[in-house]
Amino acid sequence: MKTNISHYLVTTVIIASLALVAIATTTDDVPGQTLARMEKLGKELAAPNSNHQILEKLAGEWNTVQKFMGTDPTTGTASYEMIYDNRFLDGTHTGSIFGIAFEGRLTIGYDNYKHKYVITFIDNLGTALRTAEGMLDQSGKVLSFWGTMDEWMTDEHDKPVMYQYKFIDQDTFFFGIHDLSIIDKNSLVIAVTYTRVKTN
Repeated sequence: MKTNISHYLVTTVIIASLALVAIATTTDDVPGQTLARMEKLGKELAAPNSNHQILEKLAGEWNTVQKFMGTDPTTGTASYEMIYDNRFLDGTHTGSIFGIAFEGRLTIGYDNYKHKYVITFIDNLGTALRTAEGMLDQSGKVLSFWGTMDEWMTDEHDKPVMYQYKFIDQDTFFFGIHDLSIIDKNSLVIAVTYTRVKTN
């Protein structure tokens, strides 16, 4: 038994040593050059770009009309702004669902390392933190995210969902939540139309 353990330890040490040698021989950088290369890459990944400018279309004050699975429309408001030197869109949405006052906070960004849009959402009606990742279509007018959410009313965990923004014009956009487990009919379960509040 001791012989086997010793054999495994020696093998592990040899493999680790070979890996370090391989890494060391793949670059001719001296330590200073490596740090400079890392710093350059870090700055590139941290810099806002045209992908983040897309999110600026959602910034501002909005009036909303929301429909939930065919129910009568309800109204609300939203306020979004770009934060952290235009790296993220962040803000709140207020309204009501089935007569219950509702407030949620949304944050959207573009992850330069993943090459994906990312989103988080929380609200006052639960304790879940919803996240999703997505992309902008080729037209530049549809931003889609895919993720999961729990449906506590039916005790379903990690249901696949799609969150989708459609840019209509500079003063109007549409947001929809699709329940992707619905395959035999329209999967749209929540629809919100945003209209920009005009300022004098």
